[in-house]
Amino acid sequence: MKRSIGIGMVFAAVMLAACGEGGTDANTGGGGATSSSTMGSGGSSSSSSSGGGGGGGVPAPDWATELPAGGSWTELADSEPFEAWAAANLVPNSGYVGSGPIGSVRDAYSNPVFDHKGKAFYLFGGGHNDGSVNAVFKLDATTLKYSIVVPPTPPSAYPPAYTAPNSPIVYPSGATNGFFQTAETLTDPADLPYAAPFAAPQASHTYSAMSFVNGKLIVHYGPVRDADVVNGNWSYLDKDTYGPQLVKFNPNYFEVVLQAGTQTANDPETGKAWTTLISGDAGLNWRNRVLEIEPSTHTIENVVDAKWDVWGGSSIVVGGKYVYLFTPTLSGGSWTSTRGWRIDKTTRVVEHLTLTGDLPSWPEFAPTQEGIPVFYDGANVNFWNYSVDADRDAFFRVALEPKSGAGTEAEPYVLSSTRETRPASGMPAPALTYDLTYIKEWGVVLFLPKASAKLWAIKL
Repeated sequence: MKRSIGIGMVFAAVMLAACGEGGTDANTGGGGATSSSTMGSGGSSSSSSSGGGGGGGVPAPDWATELPAGGSWTELADSEPFEAWAAANLVPNSGYVGSGPIGSVRDAYSNPVFDHKGKAFYLFGGGHNDGSVNAVFKLDATTLKYSIVVPPTPPSAYPPAYTAPNSPIVYPSGATNGFFQTAETLTDPADLPYAAPFAAPQASHTYSAMSFVNGKLIVHYGPVRDADVVNGNWSYLDKDTYGPQLVKFNPNYFEVVLQAGTQTANDPETGKAWTTLISGDAGLNWRNRVLEIEPSTHTIENVVDAKWDVWGGSSIVVGGKYVYLFTPTLSGGSWTSTRGWRIDKTTRVVEHLTLTGDLPSWPEFAPTQEGIPVFYDGANVNFWNYSVDADRDAFFRVALEPKSGAGTEAEPYVLSSTRETRPASGMPAPALTYDLTYIKEWGVVLFLPKASAKLWAIKL
């Protein structure tokens, strides 16, 4: 889903609404409505972490200690396929709409977010034409077990006009605010048969634009949404939180939501969300920056500017004192990771990078890969070129000590990349993936290739 640049603002708003990913009225009707479902209590006390402090004191589970260092990707036999588990445990478990009503939570342009302190992944996704399940799922990385921490809107509460995940939420009276409403906000008798048990957003693509702070999953892309996984409800629903903030930095950014392809690098030490500001559907060429966001207050603290290209195929990761951003170049029908930038987290100084050595390349129109997933292992930045069969059992490890250069545009720092091959694993071809999470204390990467697969892991 490469997004073209140069499309107008009006088209952007129409596209967001058509995708079911934009609000239409300031009265959201969201926030504070606690679900009566017993599934909403799935968040444990370990989930209520602050953004800072990545440790959490959670000992490595047996599955992690048993993985051989330097070995291959390994399917974890004790795990369950997400889609099958969700289908058996959703209440209700039928009536949802879309081409993949349940599996799209993982497979449709949506990457899980990791709670470093609680050692758990949280999944929220779907949207567009793919799936309408708007539940938030938890994957406990220790036990490899799933739970539902915020229940879905039951299909019985879909108004008649909501026939596909990208349908606008419009009630028979014409009432709409972009979210599923309750009887407290629906006042027309014609609408009350479709009152939802709790206020909730519809399912949405998320790309990798989510954070996890203080027991809440925060979605930065499109209308900003908070899911309180401890209390089992949506605690914040707003159609455009960041647009009004952006225009205060520069009116040329325009007051529209963050666009398709937005990606976030979460800093486990500070809790800050370093988020790409890309042109996306809005076609706003001014919007080519990186945002420093405090997710707990939905505040854009800084807009970091440089002479660079940022789009949905970019990769962003926090590594030590820097935030690294990589944007590939296109030549001969292939994308190749050749360049990047690093941002000092304290001073916000931007330095230019160029990559040499073994570099990952993938086809321009690869259907399941928009960019290169990247993670930081405490020493290196690692690229994973998963859509190319020959590279699925390899990492491109980038040493972060410059070999030469001055960090300027004319003389960028030169970083060296080395391809490290692992034994063949037989991992199935993954669905679209934006990043990998390295669990530092355990020394492993835990990964869900696709909704129909079990979990896979590898030890560095």
